[in-house]
Amino acid sequence: MIVEWFTLWIGQKAVGFLVKTIISEEFFKDLVKDYAKDFFKNIFNNAVTAPFKQEPLQKAVVMALTEFLQAMQEQLKVRCRLSEAEIQNYTEDINKFIRDKSVKEILGQAFDIKCDSLDFKTLADSWKRLQLKLLPPKFNWQTITEQYLIQVQDILSDSEELRYILELQKLSSIDKTLKENADIPKDFNLPQYLETIRERYGNLKLDSLETTAREHPVNLWQMFIPQNVRQVYQVLPELPKEYLRRLQESKQLDAEFAIEKLQEETERYQRNYFEQPIRSVLDVIRDKQRKNYLIILGDPGSGKSTLLQYLALDWVEKTLEQNDFNLPIPLLIELRNYMRDRDAGSCNNFLQFYHNSPNCFYHLNQHKLHQQLKAGNALVMFDGLDEIFESAKREEVITCIHRFTNEYPDVQVIVTSRIIGKRSQELSCYCKK
Repeated sequence: MIVEWFTLWIGQKAVGFLVKTIISEEFFKDLVKDYAKDFFKNIFNNAVTAPFKQEPLQKAVVMALTEFLQAMQEQLKVRCRLSEAEIQNYTEDINKFIRDKSVKEILGQAFDIKCDSLDFKTLADSWKRLQLKLLPPKFNWQTITEQYLIQVQDILSDSEELRYILELQKLSSIDKTLKENADIPKDFNLPQYLETIRERYGNLKLDSLETTAREHPVNLWQMFIPQNVRQVYQVLPELPKEYLRRLQESKQLDAEFAIEKLQEETERYQRNYFEQPIRSVLDVIRDKQRKNYLIILGDPGSGKSTLLQYLALDWVEKTLEQNDFNLPIPLLIELRNYMRDRDAGSCNNFLQFYHNSPNCFYHLNQHKLHQQLKAGNALVMFDGLDEIFESAKREEVITCIHRFTNEYPDVQVIVTSRIIGKRSQELSCYCKK
């Protein structure tokens, strides 16, 4: 049914080869399965996306993607001055790009009644993350998203079915907001939040020691000694020994050559690393000349989590000392817990995690938290990127963090991770000495 409709609809439009190539029979099979579900993930709830409303939403996806592909082809042809043959070289990559989960969610946000702009920076980051063919220097994601958003507004205005669904969405959004405000106190109870931080992080974790040692709590604030760090401009990739062994056994890798190359790379990395000046990690974090975003890398047990807990406690001490609750509040998100709640459907983003997720140690109203973040009055700390073991989920979280920094550019952000699994050129990296 949807295929027949598309054939008739597309016959009335002058579209380029990207649309005709990518929106294929295979695409429609994916559309029926779950493409529309991912596309509208952050827009419609389950009631709105009931089976009897699937067809108008599927049509909306096809029309929207048609406009997006048209905008991409026009950008490559007119702005970047590529020939049709050169543009065709991007077809496979564009097809992969529009099937990426985070890309689908961003494109679907154009149907949000409150949307006035799209996150073009995250789209650009996603293209790089997927390691797709390098785009021409003049390629402009912002222009594409602006043009695409206008076209989606036209689609909405021309479809009575979609307008009806959007009205349901609007009512659902109002109901959800009322429920959230009823479930969680409207006040932003920072004194209670302060006490919770002190209770949770005030003492060192001594669970691995004997019972007699655990009976006498050790205050983290008094015992903490700032670590020293060096800035890292390149992280040396670490290949598992088992992987190297298999390559050698299959004669895809010469053992002596591989060892020699790895030694050369290791020596070059070490020379570069030890040339960097040693600094206190607290000096780096408090350096006002530095960018707002950084990653702290270190081995297991080197004190990465303890550092973040100390920073949260530092806010507690300074707030009490100055009697000033206007200081930037610390938000410490243990990524292992965040992904557990995200997988369970308890949250879709970091604000929802703090709002009402089961594994968040204290709940803060997300609407007021959003205002706090927009004002740049927060220190947001993401702990344990390497503890997300599935690479696809880890890449998804990295994209979420980039999206967060784009939405709240004035907020200071710190990410901790072991060296393995780190992938980001957009954040300054420091390694524990």
